[in-house]
Amino acid sequence: SISVVFDDHIWENALVNSPDGVEEMDLIYSYFNGVYVKNGTHDGRPVYTEQNKFDDERYEHKIGAKIQYCNEEKAWVFMHENIRKDINTAKSDCPWLLRSPDTKSFNLLEVDSTWAIWTGIITTGATFQATCNTCDSEAECNYHGTCTEGVCDCDLEVDGYAKYAGIHCQFPRPCLRVNGTKGDVWDIISITNEENEVTTWKAYGRGVYMYNRWISKENHDVPLGDGLLLLYSGSRWFGTHFEGADSKGRDYWLRYSREMHAFWDRVYQENTNFVSNPTSRSDPIAVDFFEIMQRGEKYGPLGKLFPVQDPPGSGYFECSTLNMRIDEFIAE
Repeated sequence: SISVVFDDHIWENALVNSPDGVEEMDLIYSYFNGVYVKNGTHDGRPVYTEQNKFDDERYEHKIGAKIQYCNEEKAWVFMHENIRKDINTAKSDCPWLLRSPDTKSFNLLEVDSTWAIWTGIITTGATFQATCNTCDSEAECNYHGTCTEGVCDCDLEVDGYAKYAGIHCQFPRPCLRVNGTKGDVWDIISITNEENEVTTWKAYGRGVYMYNRWISKENHDVPLGDGLLLLYSGSRWFGTHFEGADSKGRDYWLRYSREMHAFWDRVYQENTNFVSNPTSRSDPIAVDFFEIMQRGEKYGPLGKLFPVQDPPGSGYFECSTLNMRIDEFIAE
């Protein structure tokens, strides 16, 4: 498998095939960041298929994006069978959204990382980053773990906490409780699977946080029974409201975590109240956040944003608790 990172480019009003016909949705390419698994071949090269954002397994109900080689383009391409540049390309074998420079390479990882991208027009200079998820040495674990049979085992503290997380142990373990500058408190969420194993609920490789209404000084005015989650979406953190969260059981949240996708679930458009600047950190520390004041065409795809920290650039959250036994972080 490989891990893929796209830039934060936005295609407004992307054309999406749905059961009701063609509809328009705002596409932020980083929504498709994550793990892609080799799955078949096309034009003599491997096809890589997008996996879910929780445990990097295949989607059960959603259709993952693909990265494959196309002879007709003489290039590697990123594509999704239900997203088209134009309704007239419906029968195209390679309706690309990103396209590499011309190449005959059989190895995606050897291809130049500067690709063309479709954002309503063809734009050049997009960065495509792909990394093999198999390690050969401790160097590929960033010297933060041991490479064992191609898998990085991240270093642990004496008390058993993981020092680092990520497929290549590239992230310091995230803070388990974060405090906003206005007194709001957020705790990372644990989730129990069907085997009664407790792990951290992750989205796009980062832990998901829940607003703790009981000890927060800041009142986010979340109705009783509802939940406010802080989840990563590939490049930004979203503050997302979930109606009736308290009444939904374990099975619902397991299904949701395994099927969640920021683009296909319209998480930003339908549920999100505030959003961060782009960041690659493993937690929401040291990044500015913005309240979404108004939405509409005049404000662009992210809406009218109001900074919630003062001064700008100071970040909103700080780490309150790094080690906390109620939600032990389990490394990738």
